[in-house]
Amino acid sequence: MRAKLFFKNSFIIVVTKLLCYFVDFICRTVLIHTVSMEYVGVTGLFSNILSVLSLSELGFGTVLVYAMYAPIAQKDEDKLLALTNFYKKAYRLVAFGIGGIGICLTPFLPYIINDCPDLPGLSVFYLLYLANTVISYFFVYRQSLFLADQKLYITNSYYNLIRVIRCMVQIVILVTTHSFMLYLLVLLPFTLLSNVLLSRRAQKEYPFLGSDRHPVLDPAEKKSIFKNVYAMFNHHVGSTVLNSTDNLLISFFLGLTAVSQNESYNLVLNLLRSFIFSALGSLNSGIGNYHATHSKDETHTLFETLHFGGFWLFTFCTASFFLLINPFIILVWGEQFLFPVPVVLLISINFFIVGIRQIPLAFKESMGLLYQDRYKPIIESVINLIISILMAKTLGITGIFLGTFVSMVSTSLWVEPYVLFHYGFQRSTKAFWLKNIRYIFVGSISIALTWLCTLPFDLPIITLLIVRGIICLIVPNLVFAGFSFRTAEFHRLFDIIRQAIKK
Repeated sequence: MRAKLFFKNSFIIVVTKLLCYFVDFICRTVLIHTVSMEYVGVTGLFSNILSVLSLSELGFGTVLVYAMYAPIAQKDEDKLLALTNFYKKAYRLVAFGIGGIGICLTPFLPYIINDCPDLPGLSVFYLLYLANTVISYFFVYRQSLFLADQKLYITNSYYNLIRVIRCMVQIVILVTTHSFMLYLLVLLPFTLLSNVLLSRRAQKEYPFLGSDRHPVLDPAEKKSIFKNVYAMFNHHVGSTVLNSTDNLLISFFLGLTAVSQNESYNLVLNLLRSFIFSALGSLNSGIGNYHATHSKDETHTLFETLHFGGFWLFTFCTASFFLLINPFIILVWGEQFLFPVPVVLLISINFFIVGIRQIPLAFKESMGLLYQDRYKPIIESVINLIISILMAKTLGITGIFLGTFVSMVSTSLWVEPYVLFHYGFQRSTKAFWLKNIRYIFVGSISIALTWLCTLPFDLPIITLLIVRGIICLIVPNLVFAGFSFRTAEFHRLFDIIRQAIKK
């Protein structure tokens, strides 16, 4: 695997996102202190609505990147040009589809919000969010080349640095005018700027994009693409229902105040996900390249190593999130944004489950195994919605998060590894699950010991955060290392890290 490129991607992504989220965090804090909680809830609700609308993208993006792995490795410019031209047409249809459906939903906004407050300009706010989403689809087809070519650091650098500038402008607007409308209007020019600059950079990196040639895909290639798009659409349905309907349900059953509380947790979770999932996302093209040039057994060995690393990483992140998030929210935004501890625990568990699925998902997608579990996301979505809706009526916000937990455990957590092992590695999952049981046991011990170590401390909030942060940094990592340092996966993981650092 191209370890040097992976670590270059990961390093640049982490640095730029750290800067980006630091400014974004300040911007959100200013937003909370300059407008009412309902406006904060609006930002989360509309983001979820647009995520659902983005289902009309059908999964073209992932399929496009997968289709580009081989022609990039073979330097087949005609095939790459044919693919980008094909997806250019597809994304234009997607943009018009999202825009049209989104506009039709405008009159129904008051029915989505429980006890809808009288917020002047609510429909205009929504249309600004919609326009901001639609713009990107006219440019994104070229940017997919960066991801397929393991140059994700380029897109992240542009997006995140421009986002930093945008957030700074929004902070000035909020402080000087307290205008939520102007705050949203700033989104459009900066989104357009980042997309135009990235398109020009893609033209420079890949000059064939400006060619007058118009190669086309043959019917067999289009058939294969549409087959994978159909499968990936199902996966997008599952992912969207899992990750992007919580605020819709919270808004419908509990109102915008509860949405604004959820968004406080989501801001921190999205920061974690952004760092980790973006870094792991840069693995996909490396895994695809590795799988194409190595045997199944070698690919399986790489999987075991990275899966072990993923468990360790998400054990540490989950322990840290669970123990630090409430003191952090109290310090920065106030107690009115807090959820009870049992709700925070359930959010943390859901984050952990999503996290430990990432490596199997990365291998499954990189190996082109999109069609084999095409019905799983639909079943997962149905389970999630039914349980969330039923439980929300009796348990409130806890019931909504419980629906997410049950749907993942009953479907994705075991179906995805089965597909990877049965169709990809062509071996039993027995050894995989035995190791998983051991990892879960070690992870549970790590998190429980970390929590016990924090109990004796009743300190001022800033001191408490520092002490808990030190405990979270030391205890779960020490426990995981203590249980695992003799395993082959432990040594292979650190060999990969050492080699990458040397390069």
